[in-house]
Amino acid sequence: MNLCGNMRSSEFVALFLPNVETCSSLEYLDICETRFTVQAMAQVLQLMPNLQHLDVSDTDADDDLLKVVSQSNRKLLYLAVGGCVDISNAGIKRVVESCLQLQVVDIAECPFIDDYAFLEANNIKLEIDSERDTIH
Repeated sequence: MNLCGNMRSSEFVALFLPNVETCSSLEYLDICETRFTVQAMAQVLQLMPNLQHLDVSDTDADDDLLKVVSQSNRKLLYLAVGGCVDISNAGIKRVVESCLQLQVVDIAECPFIDDYAFLEANNIKLEIDSERDTIH
């Protein structure tokens, strides 16, 4: 499901909350370039235990949201946080340590993530530039 656009946070939550059964089966969520609040994104992500692909690039996502991801979305294979300026090494590390199937992390234009050695040691493929080129 791709929800990039101009939807408000309240509309985003209202779309998913009545559909908990559908949410639990979703494997793909792309909410890049939206202005949803961290609280709204967290509320919805908690309903998606089978999520495998999450793109929150260029949103207000932060380490608090990644804490929710690490607790609620442990089947994650792909995480895109490119352009999220409030995400740090600690937030990414928490996800990597909890989401044991994670294969790819897009951290392009994330100024506070620089611990590439940790990610590579965990066999995570990195996407680190604006062209989304991989380095591993």
